Amino acid sequence: MKKQTLILNFLAIIIFSFVACKTEKPSSSTAPEEEQTMGLTGIATIDNLTQRLVDNPNDPKLFATRAKAFYENENYDHAIQDMAYAMKVDSNNAEYHHLLSDIYLDYYKSRLALKTMKRCVSIHPKSIPSLLKLADIQQLLKQYDASMASVARVMKIEPNNPHGFFKIGLNHSLKGNKQMAIKSLQQCVDLEPDYTDAWVLLGQIFEDDKSKLAAQYFENATQTAPDNPDILYNQASYLHNQNQLDESATLLRKIISIDKRYANAFHRLGIIYIEKDSLDKAYENFNIAVSVKPEFGIAYYYRGYTSELQGKLESAKVDYQNILNFEPDYQKAKEGLARVNQALKIK
Repeated sequence: MKKQTLILNFLAIIIFSFVACKTEKPSSSTAPEEEQTMGLTGIATIDNLTQRLVDNPNDPKLFATRAKAFYENENYDHAIQDMAYAMKVDSNNAEYHHLLSDIYLDYYKSRLALKTMKRCVSIHPKSIPSLLKLADIQQLLKQYDASMASVARVMKIEPNNPHGFFKIGLNHSLKGNKQMAIKSLQQCVDLEPDYTDAWVLLGQIFEDDKSKLAAQYFENATQTAPDNPDILYNQASYLHNQNQLDESATLLRKIISIDKRYANAFHRLGIIYIEKDSLDKAYENFNIAVSVKPEFGIAYYYRGYTSELQGKLESAKVDYQNILNFEPDYQKAKEGLARVNQALKIK
């Protein structure tokens, strides 16, 4: 086991040494035995691929496929190990670079994801998907100018690429250049009227400026994706913020009908019920929110707050205290606990 761990760490470190070289035959006709067979995992897809590698020990596609299976099961170390061998054999494969960068991103190794996509783009300088992925990672790392430069390369190849206009708009928005963001986003939806994310971002920008145009942009977004809970939630949040409680609640119930485990919808519906002075229904929704998402701290707070409003001080105290056990600096919970303790003393 210790030897295998050392191999994993070693491979993770030298992966870029492997892929930095030109494509070449591996030093032996087969992958090292520990790379072919890792023992049974109990996951059928992975174990079947492992068995196939016994008969095809030098097939990069099988290693990449098993890497993806490991990745989907959050076994990032083994996924990276398999990608190291796949890319040793086929170091110019753009799809392998994309997969490896995804693995690194989900493994909280964004700098390695960036390095992976930079190399991919150096090999495939006119690959629009690769340039856009590089721009995404640069934007994630707040390298906005670098992201814009990557998108500019896309636009030289394909001047009317809607994804490029969206990413330009997103970068401008993140940099605080609202007018430039709006211009690019409007170019995006002119080219592709069903570009949902662009409509959402336009809605958010105009809502931030307290413009009534936001309502139409959020409506346009939901029309492009009428069954997408996240998109519906954006509009429901906007309507709630505009004090259109019934309209917001209708959308939230639609979300719940689509996804009965959408905790944010239950939570926001609970807040609306508080505002409408329907405390029993508010408590019921907060209770569901924490049951489907036990780590949802703010829902515990509001459940406690609802109990406090109902005069159920002991229940409120339990919720406030539970939040503080995990988040000691949660100011609202501190204040709530202090209020409840004071009320219990008076009683």
